[in-house]
Amino acid sequence: MNRIKFISLTSLCAWALLVSCGCGKAAQGTDPSAEPSPEPSEEPSSEPSEEPSAEPVFTRYQRDQILHSQVLDTDIRYSVLLPRDYEESPDRRYPVVYMLHGLGDDQNSWNGEWLHAAERIKLLEGQGLEDMIYVYPMGYQCYYVNKFDGSFPYMDMFVQELVPHIDATWRTVADKQHRCITGYSMGGFGAWVLAGKNPDLFCASAPLSMSFRTDAQYMTESSKGWNSQWGGIFGGKGETGPARLTDYYKAHCPYYVFAEENRPGLESVKWFFTCGDDEEQLLIANDSLHVLLRDRGFAHEYRVNNGGHTSTYWMNSLDEVLPMFSFYMNGGTSWPGKSLTVPEVPDVERDPAGAWKSERYAADGTGTVLYVFHEAYPGISDVVAVLSLRAEYAACAIVPWDISLHQANRFAEAAYPATSRQALAIGTAGDEVFACKEAFAKLYFFDASTPEAPQTASGEDYVILNTDDGTFYRCSGALYASCKRSGADFQYRVAKGTGDAAADLLRCLDNYKSLFTF
Repeated sequence: MNRIKFISLTSLCAWALLVSCGCGKAAQGTDPSAEPSPEPSEEPSSEPSEEPSAEPVFTRYQRDQILHSQVLDTDIRYSVLLPRDYEESPDRRYPVVYMLHGLGDDQNSWNGEWLHAAERIKLLEGQGLEDMIYVYPMGYQCYYVNKFDGSFPYMDMFVQELVPHIDATWRTVADKQHRCITGYSMGGFGAWVLAGKNPDLFCASAPLSMSFRTDAQYMTESSKGWNSQWGGIFGGKGETGPARLTDYYKAHCPYYVFAEENRPGLESVKWFFTCGDDEEQLLIANDSLHVLLRDRGFAHEYRVNNGGHTSTYWMNSLDEVLPMFSFYMNGGTSWPGKSLTVPEVPDVERDPAGAWKSERYAADGTGTVLYVFHEAYPGISDVVAVLSLRAEYAACAIVPWDISLHQANRFAEAAYPATSRQALAIGTAGDEVFACKEAFAKLYFFDASTPEAPQTASGEDYVILNTDDGTFYRCSGALYASCKRSGADFQYRVAKGTGDAAADLLRCLDNYKSLFTF
């Protein structure tokens, strides 16, 4: 008996030593889902405490909260980031943002090894972002929908249980106007489908790099990819070709749901889509959705920035998405964009033809010549001046060329000696420039026309710029898709459009000046 008591006491002392040294799993933070280590039991003391007990420390990030779902017959874990003054303002209620994770991740992935949403939120709060509640639910691998066979009705759980639970447990403003949703990859699909199928719940939705495919991509997806991911959710497992496009898939696919019969509900939600131009497949789908929404007249924001399917892209997207959510939840109707400034136009010297030459070009008598093709564009002198800021220290000449006066393929008659020639096409000048593309080492297109099915080739170099309200949005998307198929070098950007095409052109030339290489 004495030996047993001795071993127990020794174990307890060893445990206490580990805790005092901070060596437990909880101290290391290596396992966010692990249960906390058990506290040693103590007999209650009849003596009064000499010092008052310390007040509990308010922790903004509450990990692994639990909702028991009757719908799914299981516990659902979620984490929540509370506002800075949540404890100090017990009568205050807050807007709420749902943030959904991608395939294979969990409720703590937004604040894990790669993504640090809470830190970015705190940074934005320091810049004026209002206090909001952020909810990170576990989404499994179900794409946030009910499985086609009824075996895992996740969307029902989300709508019928999770949202009411959040509103009852935390001090939210429990209405559509003060509820938004975003997510990355699979969570991007969730942000679309939960708002699209339940537009009475959310005032705004922002899918980031939404994981979905065009019909053509789904029909040609490998059997392994289709069966392991899409077929088990939307039906059609084991099928090929058009048989994969089940009615259940169409009932959740944005290409089909953004239709006239659904317009009233869908237009009550503010939509924002973004995807990186280095994506392998997803930008083809996201860009074609943008085209479809433009064609069908559904208002939305659309951005294409530099980047791939990465945490960096999603974190940077929050810089616009979260202030936009706050804008809408406070009654805003048309997002004005963030940090949209038109550059100051410098006063530069031009020759009689309107061309600008850098000092090095004038001294060397040659260098890179950038031809700016346009059709009677009234602001062409401002365009040349803004471009000169990028080329100031290069041996470069910037030459405006009006295709209403001279055909684009006669540019050589301008007689500007060149070691390399480049072309910038603006608006309707794009078709003529594309027709003589072989003459240029690099081609830039800003909201420019191109053939309906442009043919690009490996070794060619393109920069495709537009705004989400641009006139030639179809051409920009087709040119990007051709570059992706052919292996041509490209950079593709879609920026916020303000309705002022001249100002948007100057702003884009300034914002993307690093893409102009002389």
